[in-house]
Amino acid sequence: MNSIRKIFALAVVTALMVACEGDLGQGGNTDQRMVKASFSLPVEGTRTAIGEDGTTTEWMPGDRIAVWAERGDGELSLAGTTFAMHHYTDSYSEAVFEANIPAMAEADYTYSMCYPLPHSISGTTASYTIPATQSGEYDGKLDVMIATPVQGGALTSTHQTLKSSMHHLMHAVRIDIPTGRNIFGYRFTRLEIEFPTAVVGDISFDVTQPDAEPLYNPTSNTIVVENEGGFDEGDTIWVFVLPGTVDGDVSYKVKGSRRRSVSNTYALTREMLPGHVTPIRMATPELDKYTVFYFSVGSNLLGEDFNTFTITDHNGTQLGDVFTRNEENVYALELFGETDLSGHQNVDLTLTFDTDHAIVPVKVNTGTLVEYCEHTMPPAAIPYLFEEDFSDVPSFSDGHDNPANGFSGDSKDYNSWFSAYTTALPGWSGGRYGCEAGTSLRVCARYETALGATGTYRGRFDTSALSLLKSNANASINVMFNYSAASNSYLTVAGSTTMSVGWTSKTSAVSGDTNIENTTTINGYVISDQSGSFTNVPSYAETVLTGCNATSRLTWQADTNAASGITSIGNGNFWLYVDNIKVQIVPNN
Repeated sequence: MNSIRKIFALAVVTALMVACEGDLGQGGNTDQRMVKASFSLPVEGTRTAIGEDGTTTEWMPGDRIAVWAERGDGELSLAGTTFAMHHYTDSYSEAVFEANIPAMAEADYTYSMCYPLPHSISGTTASYTIPATQSGEYDGKLDVMIATPVQGGALTSTHQTLKSSMHHLMHAVRIDIPTGRNIFGYRFTRLEIEFPTAVVGDISFDVTQPDAEPLYNPTSNTIVVENEGGFDEGDTIWVFVLPGTVDGDVSYKVKGSRRRSVSNTYALTREMLPGHVTPIRMATPELDKYTVFYFSVGSNLLGEDFNTFTITDHNGTQLGDVFTRNEENVYALELFGETDLSGHQNVDLTLTFDTDHAIVPVKVNTGTLVEYCEHTMPPAAIPYLFEEDFSDVPSFSDGHDNPANGFSGDSKDYNSWFSAYTTALPGWSGGRYGCEAGTSLRVCARYETALGATGTYRGRFDTSALSLLKSNANASINVMFNYSAASNSYLTVAGSTTMSVGWTSKTSAVSGDTNIENTTTINGYVISDQSGSFTNVPSYAETVLTGCNATSRLTWQADTNAASGITSIGNGNFWLYVDNIKVQIVPNN
């Protein structure tokens, strides 16, 4: 390709001078008057954006150049001063750049310029970094240029014309994708090119010495083109590199939103000259037979973080290795080579989380899968250690949760498994319990007295075991729940429901009158409000239980503080309602 060198005229216009007098010494500007100076650049010499014809370039609003002005005595009146593109002239033939500058002393000046604005400036040295990651779009900010210094007078209200030529210091690679050469079938968003030598990095030069060799410092042989809009056949990808010799194998590969290619390699011997373009016609490489599942963890209600997890399929076969918790919260299950996903469509995978105290399985559905694609699985939500809101529990009663008026003669050790009445609560047991469909659970304490003789029949229920805990856990757990109470009484009986909470290690059904083995601070708590019901369970409580493991079962017990006298007679039911049970592990400090 021919050099991209262009000649343009710089018409310098100065205006908007502040009327103020002052002395101008030989050592620099002492006049503080400000001048709005304008450079008019012909469109034919423009630089930064590809025009509609795909060849010429145009200045864009916001483009900026750096300007130096040096007097004969070596004093700099302008030192990398920024001039910004403001507008086009009415004829659209020139782009106007403006800057407010201090008034310059009358003298002859040498004007030097470069584009774009340097990343850093030291005297007359401008420095840039050509990045290893580029957009693939034509970006004039990567096409570094230096102007031939030109002589002229001070920028004043007197119009003068400066003529200079711009030299391109970078090399451009133009990559075209011919029709029919994108085997992906859709736009790809990433192109990775690996050269046999470093091709991007730093460049610095003295703006007053355009003929001197710039200082190139290549730092990377890999260029990554990333563009959210992507590329397809018929598109052009622009890449800017430092000048130099490329001699060896060049490899490249592409990646789409869900697929990636293998790497193609070809030999290239090329002198990457400044101001030149290397054209390349590129076909996307073959599809990589690579399938990956990305997992993440969403909410964690367990109370403590996991350490590791494994993944098993619906047949119980472990997939991949053990995954260790990371800060990125991204876990890739990679499958290489020929892969048959037909048996994994819309099935549940099990992620089994290992924590300090628990082993917790979580189901994640695969959804619809495609071979050789990236799949992002729904975030795995780690549940509470234990949870029950009774929303799926039907109405039932063990026949002892609502004794009629009179002396019941109920057995004090009455107990049964909930499975006798409902399959919704497997492993639960108790005495004097019942439920109204989809609401809450209740237990009843019965009190009877006659002439000083009393009978108290406590109610209780025990949950299924905390099976997610490890057998040797010795864990502290936080038990959260809602509760309320109600009562009815006859004759002289009066009192309130009391509540106790704890846990048992008994594996058999436990009678209502059996004392709780391990209680908490909620032990014999008097519930003063007796307006509760199956559908009115507003009070909230939480309590910590210690020493729990996989065999521990949570326990609630209802009692009453009703008292008898020598002449008292009557009976009463004292109910405890419980709902929305949630349990979390108390993490180790």
